[in-house]
Amino acid sequence: MFAGPDIGGAGQRLLPERIPMRFFGTAVACHVLAWLALAVAADDVAGFVGGPGPVLAGVHVLTLGVLVMTAMGASLQMLPVALGRPAPSTTACNVTYWLLVPGGVLLVYGFAAIAVTFIVAGAVLTVSAVALYVATTARVLRGAEGSRPVVLHLWAGFGSLAVAAALALILSLDYTEGFLPDHLRTAVVHVTLGSYGFMGMLALGFSQVLVPMFTIAMVLGRRLAEGALWSAVAGLVLAVVGLTLDLPLVVGAGLIAGLCAAGLHVRLMMETVRTRMRKRLGEEFVLIRASWIFLPVSLVLGFGLLLDVLPDTGPALFGFALLFGWLLTLLVGILQRILPFLASMHTARAGSTPAAPSKLIAETPLKVHRRCHFAALTVVGAGIALDVPDLVRAGAAAGAVGAAAFAWFAVTIFFRTQTHLSAPTAEGKGKAP
Repeated sequence: MFAGPDIGGAGQRLLPERIPMRFFGTAVACHVLAWLALAVAADDVAGFVGGPGPVLAGVHVLTLGVLVMTAMGASLQMLPVALGRPAPSTTACNVTYWLLVPGGVLLVYGFAAIAVTFIVAGAVLTVSAVALYVATTARVLRGAEGSRPVVLHLWAGFGSLAVAAALALILSLDYTEGFLPDHLRTAVVHVTLGSYGFMGMLALGFSQVLVPMFTIAMVLGRRLAEGALWSAVAGLVLAVVGLTLDLPLVVGAGLIAGLCAAGLHVRLMMETVRTRMRKRLGEEFVLIRASWIFLPVSLVLGFGLLLDVLPDTGPALFGFALLFGWLLTLLVGILQRILPFLASMHTARAGSTPAAPSKLIAETPLKVHRRCHFAALTVVGAGIALDVPDLVRAGAAAGAVGAAAFAWFAVTIFFRTQTHLSAPTAEGKGKAP
């Protein structure tokens, strides 16, 4: 067995509260917008196979606005805490954010309006944000000791992001110059590197830190962790090479390696949870465990696409299972614990008596979100599979209601934290006026 990273003294490695909360706050707002965008584009979702338009715009609301925003906010704040490294430059964090926001807005508008100038401008700003983010997190990772599987997962993730961002810029320029021999194939490689490469590697790596922290457990089985890592890396490399060179057998080998990685990772997480000291798990584990199911489901659907055994709606169903089913479900589950955890640490750093994370949260909005989220996944998935736009629209509406409830949960944490910080301390109450 090996211990998770030491988070002792984490208060000295925190960024100013406004930085991670800015990333997370934007992600929470875009969470609502992503479901609404899906509802607006419902007529075109089931048959989507790529290309600019409302569906691709909505996809980027989710990927850039929710997934990447959350990943950036979590890694910029949690990496120094988990790895015992100095916090990154606040200037670099701020510039990254203020490049990513307008870049994402321009990209989404450009895709929705099929306006090439806006697509290229948005891509340039977004890639600039990614380049600065990768350089900043690399400085944090460089020299990190211990937690070898975690660090290697993160290096693989950041490397995948760098290549995915370069491909995004190439794809945007291809709209004006038309130099790519196969735009769609390049786009599929971009999606693979961004989802399974960047988000996937971060999800697997951070899970080895956060799940033990949430459950008060040791990470069991270093061999399982490293086996999952190298299986995932092999699967990613094989898939990218196979897609690039149009070699279906190589892509299939990559999918098999990916399934092995998913199996090893889920087994590692289940063993960690089984040996926990915290006997009662939080409700976030309903979402986290569900994401462990959606990961292999997405890979099986990928096999179905490769073997051409899925209906015409297969590509859209695969994308929905990957982005909304696996990644979004995992991230909202993780955010349920990260948001109050960070808020509690910031109250301690402010010189106040630390607020217990459980005192900062409201349970009702989380229950509403969880029920609406699973209803949305079920109904939208059925709507895509059966090519029934009204089902997609209804499911997306339920998802938007759930996302609004999640925003209510996040805002409650903010206001309860401010109330705690403004309350007089016990010492202050005892002093004479």
